Amino acid sequence: MNRPLYILRSIVKAIKHNPMLIFVVLFISLWLVIPLFSKGSPESSTNLMHEWIQEIDGSTLTTLMSFDQPVLADLQSDHNQTLSFSKIMIPLVTNSPYQDLRLLFGHELPNFPGNQGRIAIAGSGTNQFTTSVESAPPDYIFEQEEEIDESEQRSTDVYEDETVYIYNTHNREAFLPYLDEDATSNEAFNHVDNVVDLSVSLKERLQQRGIDSYVEKTDFYKILQQKGLEYHESYDVAREVVADYHEEEPTEYFIDIHRDAQPHRITTTTINDKPAAKLMFVVGGEHEDYEANLEFAAELHEMLEKRYPSLSRGVQISEGEGTNGVFNQDLSEQKLLLEVGGVDNDFEEMNYSLDLFADVLADYIAENNQSEGE
Repeated sequence: MNRPLYILRSIVKAIKHNPMLIFVVLFISLWLVIPLFSKGSPESSTNLMHEWIQEIDGSTLTTLMSFDQPVLADLQSDHNQTLSFSKIMIPLVTNSPYQDLRLLFGHELPNFPGNQGRIAIAGSGTNQFTTSVESAPPDYIFEQEEEIDESEQRSTDVYEDETVYIYNTHNREAFLPYLDEDATSNEAFNHVDNVVDLSVSLKERLQQRGIDSYVEKTDFYKILQQKGLEYHESYDVAREVVADYHEEEPTEYFIDIHRDAQPHRITTTTINDKPAAKLMFVVGGEHEDYEANLEFAAELHEMLEKRYPSLSRGVQISEGEGTNGVFNQDLSEQKLLLEVGGVDNDFEEMNYSLDLFADVLADYIAENNQSEGE
């Protein structure tokens, strides 16, 4: 038999029996070819690679790799299903994000998207793999959305010079316990049962402590759709609304509530024998006065750490490519981006955390007012 032909047939046979090899070859080929089409722009190859990989959800990537490493197949099962040996042991011995390999490799491989955060203050369980992760909804999530029933429309409040202004830039961030059973983490978005409910919950708890607050219920995502804007432009849309109140009204504190894309084991703790969703403060590091917001977040973290250890995941500074880096925090020195729990948390866990956070925030405001009056 012709030796070159024999070798070629052997290679083809090996590829047929190893789909992972096809993936690796295509992946490396794409990596090498992209720069040939991006000589005019040094950033275009990076952007293209980011966009391409972002289209691959963690579940799909894990499936592809499981062809070569069968042990990874067990990681595909839903978190509510029966626990396997790997599900118990891996979290015990490592904090690596084994359920989404983009996070695992994102810190090591060039052009591979991970997160854009650096830890200013490490709270409970916080390391390079467990910082806050922001996720955007897939395009198809709301493509066929029917007209929202008027009974589901959120009633708006009248602003009356409240002390705290609460809003949600990513107002449709939702939670898997309230979605279809087959929904994945990157599909955790909805027009009901979302982070706006957390804003209302915080308002009620602050009111019980004598702090007046206002909840902005503008559907920023709907505005994005109407104007044909990209998801990363949410902060620009929110700024148009928030800036008006900041310039014309005496509001002192602004809180932008989000939920993290990290899994339950990272976003949950136990306080007083009750499960609680962890909190994390995110500070945009790409404006001149970010140190003031950093100080504000750091003080609240320290108060939480003393009173409710393990509730706060710490303070993260987000900057660089792939993140907003400002989060409209240049509008006020006392402006928070607060991550409340994650995609797997339920409202009982998150409302309990907000109850504890309201204690700390109310005390902070009282102490701040007292020092200003002296």
